[in-house]
Amino acid sequence: MSAPESDITAPKSVTLRRRLIAEVEELSGPRGFSAATDEALSFWVARKRLRGAIDRYEDDTSEITEVEMEAIVAKVGGL
Repeated sequence: MSAPESDITAPKSVTLRRRLIAEVEELSGPRGFSAATDEALSFWVARKRLRGAIDRYEDDTSEITEVEMEAIVAKVGGL
């Protein structure tokens, strides 16, 4: 059984600040760099999608109240 298309890895070249690379390697080890990058980008994508959903909701209805935002943050663990 093969992995779903969304789980197949592919190489990608990126340029990062040396300080950030050093910090990631310090925390994850040199072999954990890809996993740390994958986790960070997954979080970034989820945050961007959530922000877009909130913006669309506010455009279509009204501004999210503080109580609603607290419920969202409690459910997803922060923005």
